[in-house]
Amino acid sequence: MKNNVNISRRSFLQKAGKTSGFVVLAGGAVQLSSFNAWAAKKSAIDNHVAKTMLLVGKDMFPGKRFTDDLYMIAVDSLDGKALKDESVKSALVKGVAEFDKAAGGKYTEASIKKRMNVLKSMEGNNFFNTMRGEMVNVFFNNKRVWDVAGWEGAAYDKGGYYLRGFQDADWPQPSEEASPKGWWE
Repeated sequence: MKNNVNISRRSFLQKAGKTSGFVVLAGGAVQLSSFNAWAAKKSAIDNHVAKTMLLVGKDMFPGKRFTDDLYMIAVDSLDGKALKDESVKSALVKGVAEFDKAAGGKYTEASIKKRMNVLKSMEGNNFFNTMRGEMVNVFFNNKRVWDVAGWEGAAYDKGGYYLRGFQDADWPQPSEEASPKGWWE
């Protein structure tokens, strides 16, 4: 039985936008489920770097419905960039080392509270910005993520927002005089 959850574009973007900076997880440790099954496929970065990047992405943008393989979309993208550009690979390795140092060991082995403190202290540094950018621009632009989140995607190819619930807003509608007839009517 498929659970089809529909949320509006506005609601999705509001919720995603709230996580664009620093996000605090409520609860225990984040599980890195089935990580080793596909981690070996990395071309430029090693497993420790990939696993740390995965957890940083999950800590920045937590989602109960998002599995590790979805978060790996951003890690795989950065791995591909690192394969083509040694400076990207070096920056990722250096960034992970900084996160490990700030965690007082391996970031992946730190408590959730420690990881949140590390994220807050690293906010704005190059690695943090790289991960945040990849999550926003690659992770949240992936149809697989949209499907899990329940977002239908862009509206332009389905008739635009006006024809797909634009006027379903919960605020009072303007008077007829304030809304002249348009081409769509």
